[in-house]
Amino acid sequence: MTTATISTSAGPLTVAAAVPAPGLLIYEIPTEVSPTSEYRWILGHHEGAALAAFETSTEATQAAEAVAPLANWSRNAMTAANEISLGGNTKRLGALLTAHGGKHPNA
Repeated sequence: MTTATISTSAGPLTVAAAVPAPGLLIYEIPTEVSPTSEYRWILGHHEGAALAAFETSTEATQAAEAVAPLANWSRNAMTAANEISLGGNTKRLGALLTAHGGKHPNA
C-alpha cells in the first residue's frame, strides 16, 4: 500500500494514498485535521509537497492526469519544479489545477 506522511499540529500522520500518475499522490486529509475544510483531497508530489487541495478524489485524479505531462514527477521535487518553470509551464500548471477544482493547499 502506498502512503503519504502529512504534517499536523499534533505531529506527523501517515495516510493511505493513490498513485494516479508516476510521482504524484492523492490522499484524503483525515477529518480530525482541518475539520471545517471542504477541500479534503490533496494532490501532491511523492516527496511530500502539496500541489493543490480538492473537494473530491475525482477532481484530484483528473487534475493529476492533466498535469502529469508537464514534468517527470517521479524525480525529486526541485527537478520537477525546474522542468515546469524552465519549460514555461508555471501558469499552465496553475490553470490546470484550478480548472479541475483545485485550491492552493494553504489558502
